[in-house]
Parts: sequence; structure tokens; C-alpha cells
Amino acid sequence: MSPPPNHAPQWPESRTKPLLDRVDAVARNGHNCGMSLPNAVLRLSTDVLADINDDERLAFAYAQGPALSGFGEEAELVCVWETGEVPEDASDEAVHLTVAKFQELLAELNRGEGWRHPHSEPLRVIGAFAEGTLLADDSELGSKARAEVTEFPQALADASRHALEAETDAVAARLRAASDHWEIAETIITGVHRAYVALFAAADYFFPGREHRAEFVDRYLLGSDVLDAELALWTAAEAPDRAERLPDAWRAFTRTVLDNS
Repeated sequence: MSPPPNHAPQWPESRTKPLLDRVDAVARNGHNCGMSLPNAVLRLSTDVLADINDDERLAFAYAQGPALSGFGEEAELVCVWETGEVPEDASDEAVHLTVAKFQELLAELNRGEGWRHPHSEPLRVIGAFAEGTLLADDSELGSKARAEVTEFPQALADASRHALEAETDAVAARLRAASDHWEIAETIITGVHRAYVALFAAADYFFPGREHRAEFVDRYLLGSDVLDAELALWTAAEAPDRAERLPDAWRAFTRTVLDNS
């Protein structure tokens, strides 16, 4: 049984000290920008990972989540396995991938694919990995992947910018013609997502998703006018003369993103 969240895990020192030493070494090597690890990550390493780390099938493990970006206190553990399938006995307190699946997702982004929708798995998984921190890496595959994401995929930056430029008029026409609120919302959400992917990629960052996008834009100095243009877009979507205002607001938003990219 796991200890209560407000109490330190009572594992023997002989079991936890080597793991914590390894976690500290990862942090010192720059995977967490030289900062001490958040409490949520330390709890994962001494509670959940302590039970998994001796499994020879484990290739590497990393923590991800708001605690590592500074926009929350939660974190989750991701385990990547050198097996054909995720082990059936894998802990339900972690997210699990195989090495082959992880490398497939990374390869998709390197080809400029796997980013076009808010739920696109390659961007979601690899982007979180890039923002996360390695906790275990006996195989050194995690370090190799870290080095690879450090060199931002130019194909992703090129593909996302080209798509935004090429699709602006088509999306504007769709917004002008749409009368169903669901279709309008879906069109805006997908379009805004793609625009932010292009904006972040131009600065060599993976777009982290809808939550805290404003904070990330400010952090990376990507242009506060982009946030103003997005707000104007949503405001136009609720206007009585939506059919006239919304296409113009969409074009203004994309133009602002491209000007800041």
C-alpha cells in the first residue's frame, strides 16, 4: 500500500538511496535545467519507480506533467519497455510505452507528421517527454532520445508553417459558411491548435497543448499579440454578425502568428 501523500515513503535506505542518487545525477546533467526536482517527481521515484527500476525489461523512465513546467504540482511517471508489448504486470500507477512505439512517435515528428490535431499522439507524447525529466536510463536510450529532441525537427517547423499558410483561406471560407455551432467550434479549435504548433515550432519548441498556452507564450516570448488575436477570434465567434466577422478574425489571427514565427 502506498503511503499517504503528505508523508515520506518508508522504503529502506538501501533501496532508495541508489535510485535517488541516480535521479540527482540526471538533474545535474541538465535534464531539469539544473533545478531541484519537484516533490511530486521525488514521490514517483521513491514510491512507484522503486518497485519497477530493477526490472531488466525497463529501458528508461521519465516524469512529465505540470510540476515540471512550473504550472502545477502534478506529475506522472512514464515507463518505456524493451519488450514487444507492454508487460501485463506493468504498474497501473504509471503510463507505459514500448521502445518501438516511442521511437515510432518520435520518427513521425521528425518527418513533419503527427501534429495536426489536438489529440495527435506523437506531438502529445514527445512534447511532454521534451518538457520532462529522465529518472532511470540504464539502456541509455532515454538519453539518446533526449539528445534527438534537443535538435528540434525542422520538418515539423516547415510542415506546420506551410499548412497554416496554405489552409488560411479554406478555413476562413468554412467559418463563413458554417451555421452549426459544433462545426464552428471544431474548426476553430483545430485551426488554433495548428497555428500554435507553427508558432512554437518556429522557436524550436513543441506546442504543449491548450492548457497554460498563454503562460508558455509569455515564457518563450512568442508574442503577446498572438493571445490578443486569439481572444478576438473567439469574440467574433459569439458575435451576431459572426459570418462576417469570424473569417476576418481568423485571417488576422493567422497573420499575427506568421508575423511572430
